[in-house]
Amino acid sequence: MERLELLEVNEDKVIYKYYPEQEKESFGVVSVNRKTGERKIEKLFDRYGNAYAFHACRELERYIMNGNFPVKGGVAWY
Repeated sequence: MERLELLEVNEDKVIYKYYPEQEKESFGVVSVNRKTGERKIEKLFDRYGNAYAFHACRELERYIMNGNFPVKGGVAWY
């Protein structure tokens, strides 16, 4: 599980912070290009590897498809 916080959304891309496992201070940053769908890890949260970054990117892709960019959100998986 991870928490997401919006940093920026513009016509080209959407950028969010992600906080793995309820971290309070430390975070990573991911972006998804709204036109090409290209994913980018802007800042990797090293302690948890890249799995959390990829889950965050998938959630951003859902946001793009729905045209809804919440200020705060979350992702949970099994």
